Amino acid sequence: MPAESGKKRLVSEKLAKKVINLRRTIHQWPELKFEEFKTQELVINELKKLGLKPRKIAKTGVTAMIPGSDSAYKGKVVMLRADLDALPLTEEVDVPYKSKVKGKMHACGHDSHVAMLIGAAELLVKNPIPGPVKLCFQPAEEGGIGAQDMIDDGILENPEVGAVFALHVWSGIKTGKMGFMFGPCMANVDEFTIKVIGKGGHAAYPQHSVDPIVISSEIVNALQTVVTRSIDPVDTAVVTIGSIHGGTNFNIIPPEVEMQGTTRTFSDRNRDLAKKRIMKICKNIAGMHGGKVEIDYRYQVPATINDKKMCELMFGVAQGVLGKRNVYEQPPMMGGEDLSLYLRKVPGCFAFLGVQNPKLDAIYPHHHPKFAIDESPLPHGVEILYKTALKYYT
Repeated sequence: MPAESGKKRLVSEKLAKKVINLRRTIHQWPELKFEEFKTQELVINELKKLGLKPRKIAKTGVTAMIPGSDSAYKGKVVMLRADLDALPLTEEVDVPYKSKVKGKMHACGHDSHVAMLIGAAELLVKNPIPGPVKLCFQPAEEGGIGAQDMIDDGILENPEVGAVFALHVWSGIKTGKMGFMFGPCMANVDEFTIKVIGKGGHAAYPQHSVDPIVISSEIVNALQTVVTRSIDPVDTAVVTIGSIHGGTNFNIIPPEVEMQGTTRTFSDRNRDLAKKRIMKICKNIAGMHGGKVEIDYRYQVPATINDKKMCELMFGVAQGVLGKRNVYEQPPMMGGEDLSLYLRKVPGCFAFLGVQNPKLDAIYPHHHPKFAIDESPLPHGVEILYKTALKYYT
């Protein structure tokens, strides 16, 4: 890891150990979306120890204000965000702090985000910056769109938020490095269910049936033309069918087949275009064979778009902490993130802190039962969050 030679460390060894221990405690007790009551209690207790007045929000979320050194400050404030929830996975990592909850695991690093933000809160309390900082501990990032609940409960108001920043530990980036996207960061995430309705019958007499399996197979292939023939080739998009269910036996043509899938795009135009084309392709193919379709198409979270100015601010801070050669611009990713909902209302930056370390077997992707991280960069994440808030006001 890069070190600050000749400089006093902002994050003391004591605070670094605290952050790692907090992460391990949270890791042992993972909670799914809107079930984060134990984690909520931990966060509240830690913030109270710092003399803050945290309050519950969005059912299982937490927020608190850290006053700045300028008591006369009346402008918009900076917000730092961490997500609380885990995933429905059984952990396969053999560590002393392994998940104690069967079928639940912090397989995306949210435990680290909570620990780093608590660490940053301690720095902000002990080393006040000119303006106030709003802390946002958000539930239900994994499929629950908890950011919307936080917004609905007023997280961006009273006082009004002027910018939001967040870090995500990332298994695809080597330890000690950090990746930024200046603009599009993560994709629109939408999902759909297609029910293909045919006419069941005996497999030996297909002429008396309308086979929804045949119709479905044509739909799956045809949907790939949404990307190859409808989206501008210099843009990027994904259409994936993730599940198909239909039929009960080898000699029966079923009456229905159900498919589920997702689209990933970056622009609102392509988002709407993908929906329109999927609807039309499915209806036309089904109709051609004498069948019908019912389509439930759901817009989930919008694309995460970083503000260039805020990204430059955080990028410069990260370079100062990690070294210029360790901080770089990277291409957008097709995953989704509900931080996008804040970023549609206020400028901000979402960045990725590397935690990949083959020596520790920290090589598996997010949402994998063997997902693990190198914890050594977490103190750097704490410092980056603190200095980003400081830079916002100076």
